[in-house]
Amino acid sequence: MTHGRAWPMTARVALLAGMAALSGCSSLTASGGAGVFTAIDETTPITIGAPMNPFNTTSNTFVGYDVEALGWTANNPANSNQTLPGLAASWSLSSGGTALTVHLRPGARWSNGQPVTANDVKTSAAIWYTQGYVQPYNLGAVTVINSGTVRFTQSRGSRNNQFESGVLQPADYVVPASIYGPLLPAAIWRTIAASLGTGPSATRAASQLTAIGKKVAAFSPRADVSAGPFVIERINAGEAVLVKNKYFYAARRIGPSEVLMLHYSGNQQIWSDMQAGRLDAAPYTAMPANVLKQVLAAGNRRIDAPSLVAASLVFDQARYPYGMLAVRQALAYVINRDAVQKVGEAVSGVPSKTTTGVISSALGDYLTPGQASALNLYATNDATAARLLASAGFSRKGGQWYRPDGQPWTITVNVPSSFSDWVAAASVIKSEFTAFGIPTSVKLAADSPTYMANIGKGDYAVGFWLIALGPGGYSAFNQIYGASDGYVPGGAALKRYPAGNAAADNFINAPATVSVPGLGTVNPGQLTYQLTNVDLNSKVGVSQEKSIMAKLIAATNYSVPVIQLWDYVNVQFANSKRFTRWPVGNDAQLNLPPGVWMTYGFVHPRPR
Repeated sequence: MTHGRAWPMTARVALLAGMAALSGCSSLTASGGAGVFTAIDETTPITIGAPMNPFNTTSNTFVGYDVEALGWTANNPANSNQTLPGLAASWSLSSGGTALTVHLRPGARWSNGQPVTANDVKTSAAIWYTQGYVQPYNLGAVTVINSGTVRFTQSRGSRNNQFESGVLQPADYVVPASIYGPLLPAAIWRTIAASLGTGPSATRAASQLTAIGKKVAAFSPRADVSAGPFVIERINAGEAVLVKNKYFYAARRIGPSEVLMLHYSGNQQIWSDMQAGRLDAAPYTAMPANVLKQVLAAGNRRIDAPSLVAASLVFDQARYPYGMLAVRQALAYVINRDAVQKVGEAVSGVPSKTTTGVISSALGDYLTPGQASALNLYATNDATAARLLASAGFSRKGGQWYRPDGQPWTITVNVPSSFSDWVAAASVIKSEFTAFGIPTSVKLAADSPTYMANIGKGDYAVGFWLIALGPGGYSAFNQIYGASDGYVPGGAALKRYPAGNAAADNFINAPATVSVPGLGTVNPGQLTYQLTNVDLNSKVGVSQEKSIMAKLIAATNYSVPVIQLWDYVNVQFANSKRFTRWPVGNDAQLNLPPGVWMTYGFVHPRPR
């Protein structure tokens, strides 16, 4: 299965979309005038030949504009379940938290005039299963109550405290059953139920869902049918024109008359468009300080919001010698995080305090001062790194390190080519490792989908990875000890799949247990899963969460499955020459696409 939640939509540029460079792009003609909103979507660079299908990895659709969800995350670190209404007008959670009843907006309609119904939602939910979106949240069944009401129920025996957000928030996109329903077999829900069990039958059912998911993702609709504020009117390799969906439930709030979405092939192109004043809004884009000055000089306004995500270097511990604790710890001592962040993410990042699995500013939410002071900071120290390697049987000859098997040790750091911050940071790490005596090279993947596919298959021993994804402790550690390490909830149980199994992209391959000095033996995968079962509405539950988080932070800090490099700051840009009423100071909105801003009454043409 694919794991569409691996990258948050505002975390970085185009982590869900392809980056193929396109040439010979002709220009579409928008209607013109002050009402045309020009932007770039970080998740959709526009890929020639890609379908208008939100479940395709190179989809030519635009979340928040022509793709809608039941709700949108409020990005509240203190409450990961807090959700802003989307297609759902309201919802209620049962007293035990095991059933979620959702009431759709009465006026919600597709751009073809048909109403958005509970059957659309149930069909969409079946697709969520095929894409691996909802298994981590223990969704067990979906029941249509009436045309405007649908009930989601957890798997028998489950009490997942992230169930509410897991169902309501992206990437659980809602699509029309009339178009996507024929892609699903009549017995799809029996297959889903079987996949939630145990044994060979569950494994077969999971494989069947994966196969169905590939078929769904490859589907190319003839035309865009949208439940959002806009619908794609025409698209080519250079840009897309989206016009207002006259049937949208909040059409009166939408300020722009049209949206012109531009193609991009990398960060440099976004810089150029901002410098030329072409964009009304631009997403988070890594850039050096000199480019920032040029962008601001062109009349763009910088808008900052918290970003619950960090960049890291990740290791496949099934690949020798990265399964050796001393190796990972030694490399953490070699890297100078300040130098890496200064070059890689000078504008939109701060050096991570140390490797913990959560952003540094959140450590105080989970650790006592004593626990925080006990963390190993891995301050740059080549002598300590050398002692660790020597203790593990490595030797240095002629300035180069040799592995215990006698072979010279070299490292290849893998990076997607379009991420200029990661490419720049990798060059610094290359220099640091090489100077230490480990000849290192940097290998660039052609684009994000290629990189994600390769790392998921276990092709990379060392690569870049986003971690600490918030909000919430489970979301943060699920990025390390979730599907990326083979762990996928199945019904009320947690399953772990080996590398190469289609049910999970296990490319970390960490040991099941870690022996942490002063703490004892812990199982990070099980601890992460336990975070979903505590009652966050009670003092006892909050105390349990802090206890589990403290163990996970300590285990991650000691075992170093990743080396945390920097924590991000969500820096966006708006140009007020043509539009005004930006959601400045509204952190929830600023972590969502501008199409959602418009739904909530933000972004209006500047009066002439």
